[in-house]
Amino acid sequence: MRNALVTVALVVLLGLIVDGRGPVAQFAPFSSPTPQTLAPATAPPADQAEKARTAKHRGGKAHKKQEHRKQEEKHQAVRPPPNQRKIAEKNGYKRVSDLVNFPKFFPGLGIIFVKPDTLPLGPFLCFDRRDRLVATVYMVPIQDIDDHKSLEAAGSSGPVDHVSFYFNPGHPGVDVPHYHVVLWHVTKKQEERVAK
Repeated sequence: MRNALVTVALVVLLGLIVDGRGPVAQFAPFSSPTPQTLAPATAPPADQAEKARTAKHRGGKAHKKQEHRKQEEKHQAVRPPPNQRKIAEKNGYKRVSDLVNFPKFFPGLGIIFVKPDTLPLGPFLCFDRRDRLVATVYMVPIQDIDDHKSLEAAGSSGPVDHVSFYFNPGHPGVDVPHYHVVLWHVTKKQEERVAK
């Protein structure tokens, strides 16, 4: 009995999924469809017509309120996105140029921030001159790679468009030879924001 119920349920489900057109319509899509005819229109009884009229009137008031709300929203000021650099500073990031002898704006990466206790790996957050996050950089010492060391760092701060990976012989803040792993949050064309 149970198997019969399961079989019936499966047949019903398959019937809901299968194309309901007849087999001729499935194999001959160019056959002309049969015209549909509409039933003649008749006037509803008087009490139903009154209910429809009052419902329409009530719906009109709701529609006006909804239109009014839309107009108010349209006239409200659009808030600018939050300043990502200020958020980073609140989270403990410091400007690298304030920590070591390093340019305030470094061509190719922009204005760089890091949490001092995460050196040398980072992440380093790179901003353009308008405080927009353009990249997250990890600086991986070659010695750590040679030693097959496992490294862990905080994740990226935004969606990644593309990645650059290149050698650096060392600079203030990360004096040892290392690789820069740059996660770009902007397109290649938008990298120009930090070119100069």
